[in-house]
Amino acid sequence: MEIPVSPLETGKKYLFKIPDLDIRVELPYVLIPTDDGFLKIASLNLVGMIEWNRIFGRALARKIRETIPDLQGVVFLTAVEKSLQLSQVVAQELGIPMMAIAYNRRKPHMEIDTGQRRPFIQVGGESVTSGDKFLVVYERDFNLLTSAKRGVVIVDDVVSTGGTIAALATILDEITEHKSLDKSVLKILGIFCVAREGKMKPLYKGLSYKVHWLGNLPDPQFLPAKPKE
Repeated sequence: MEIPVSPLETGKKYLFKIPDLDIRVELPYVLIPTDDGFLKIASLNLVGMIEWNRIFGRALARKIRETIPDLQGVVFLTAVEKSLQLSQVVAQELGIPMMAIAYNRRKPHMEIDTGQRRPFIQVGGESVTSGDKFLVVYERDFNLLTSAKRGVVIVDDVVSTGGTIAALATILDEITEHKSLDKSVLKILGIFCVAREGKMKPLYKGLSYKVHWLGNLPDPQFLPAKPKE
């Protein structure tokens, strides 16, 4: 099954295949600036892609059911913004009424209530597409995570360096310590994503939780900047 790419996007394409689903998707290559050049990546951008999110979300929901048949006492966690629509489809398919969200920027209107600061956790993170960034969990999501009984499932669009996953894991460790919870309560039961980008990276290669993906994206390719004449 071929899913058309937006006709608004031009340039060279990468054919993203998911053999188990008989899916073929054309993705545009994009260049991300670095200090001394660019990273060329195949861009899986799910924001606003309703049909893609529906198809991939349903496939991830099936994979989660096969891996974790009993979701009682399990809380779902994702990070905005690229994987939010995908995660909502996954939650709907699994009958999950609410999931925890880690935001990618500070939102002061969510921190203060009648002069009293609400609880929040903030950590640093890094990703191929976003670079250095913050991830913040606010009161509602903080309390939802502490209500977990058997662990946490993380949903993401693409796992590359593992920087976002490591930041989310740090948030869970902070909450565990802050609330003096047993470590099994917020244990990561699995990371489920649409694509793994390149080979497994050392950042998450030795971690105890498993990454599950539908398809593979190529390694980011470094392109040095042209010398100034």
